[in-house]
Amino acid sequence: MNNIKYIQTRHLDAMIFNDGGMKLAIYKAHHSPYGYDKRDLVVSHYSVQPKDFTYWYVCSKVAEVYATFPNEEIHELLNKIKLYNNEKSN
Repeated sequence: MNNIKYIQTRHLDAMIFNDGGMKLAIYKAHHSPYGYDKRDLVVSHYSVQPKDFTYWYVCSKVAEVYATFPNEEIHELLNKIKLYNNEKSN
């Protein structure tokens, strides 16, 4: 089965593959006057092992794209991943 779990924040996606690999995608988000956020893909990185998908890994990849970026969004992404992993293991 080839399911991929997508975990999203406004500018970040974490893709979790069945083989355990994780991939980071970074977006530019625009608020539409029609009430939704449009997201344009800026970069999608190669997958890494879960042990390498750390706060510092995400920070370094985001810093390649954005000069300033809210650390709270990185924490939000990592917390969502942690919740997903906890739910999956139960």
